[in-house]
Amino acid sequence: MENGVDRKSALNALENFINIKLQNYESKRNYDYGPAAHENVSLLSPYIRHRIITEEEVMARAISKFPLPKIEKFIQEVFWRTYWKGWLELRPKVWADYKESIKKNDINQLYERIISLNSGIDCFDSWTQELLETNYLHNHARMWYASIWIHTLKLPWSLGANLFLNNLLDGDPASNTLSWRWVAGIQTKGKSYLAKDWNIQKFTKNRFEPKESDFSAIPAKVNYIDYKMNSIKFHEANEFDWDQSGLLVTSEDMHVLSSNRIDFPLQNAYILALTDTEKANYSKNVSNFKQAISLSNKELLSSHIQDIEMQSMDLDQIEQITSWAQQKNIKNIVTLACPCGHVRDFINILKNGLKKESINIIKIYRDYDMKYWNLASGSFFNFFKKAIKKI
Repeated sequence: MENGVDRKSALNALENFINIKLQNYESKRNYDYGPAAHENVSLLSPYIRHRIITEEEVMARAISKFPLPKIEKFIQEVFWRTYWKGWLELRPKVWADYKESIKKNDINQLYERIISLNSGIDCFDSWTQELLETNYLHNHARMWYASIWIHTLKLPWSLGANLFLNNLLDGDPASNTLSWRWVAGIQTKGKSYLAKDWNIQKFTKNRFEPKESDFSAIPAKVNYIDYKMNSIKFHEANEFDWDQSGLLVTSEDMHVLSSNRIDFPLQNAYILALTDTEKANYSKNVSNFKQAISLSNKELLSSHIQDIEMQSMDLDQIEQITSWAQQKNIKNIVTLACPCGHVRDFINILKNGLKKESINIIKIYRDYDMKYWNLASGSFFNFFKKAIKKI
């Protein structure tokens, strides 16, 4: 990533965006100027996705510079990430079903042609190349791409979502899964997204001039499931003794120093950059990025935590963490609560393994997540009306 992988680089990128680009964000944000030309958007998503910088501090910094009505579109975009996480937390079976569908999807010849940049649709092949080489796509391009994948090429939406998740530096299980579902017409029933030739030409500034016949005008038939909402309350953990506890830091939530629920300074911490599932599926660039931000975070935390252990990529993660806890006489492994995704799946498996050794996993929720996730019961705009009052 051009801007660097540490928190200082993230804060510099945030300041640069707010001071130079934020005032024109709403009018320019929908244009995709192509690889290495995305200066009209924030490019903060890899940092926010891993909480190298948090949603809360991004919004606070922006609002300190401009009145809220002037930058409401940017605040909405930050809140979309929060909304998707909350929505999926309340309906975790969507994530479980997505994972099952990936196991059933066969890689066919059309998929292989796409990866080889031979789909027959110029703009689509260009976006595939950009995704695989830079691990980023403009948000508008992501929508066009998903639409062509689902409605024109008639490929399973979950297969495309998996391609994105494995190759985007900012790939987020909630935002990615639910955005692909929305394009397919199964997130909001009957409301699918169809890519249009004129729209692509306009918002790529004529970089592409597709024909109307390149794209399907009829949505693909995708099975709709009405997922019922769980009743979940996000609340604080029970009291525990920090002297007998170690902190588990994951790539889902790196800036643990910003949590008022963690009692720094600490004696012990373990940093998990990648779960076994992520290591097996993520592209080399994405895996390297997660390892790099984790190493940088270790350096940042070293003045607040006496002993920090990093995972070894060649060893079993469950065994590594269990051994670390036993060697340090840790009774509680405390971690900031992760939303639905591969890391949360791993922690649930880890919890069962640690239970056999009489070691507890304790999840603590950020105030931010407790404040907003439960608001995601309905549509985004109902969520936003409530959320904006709580800033």
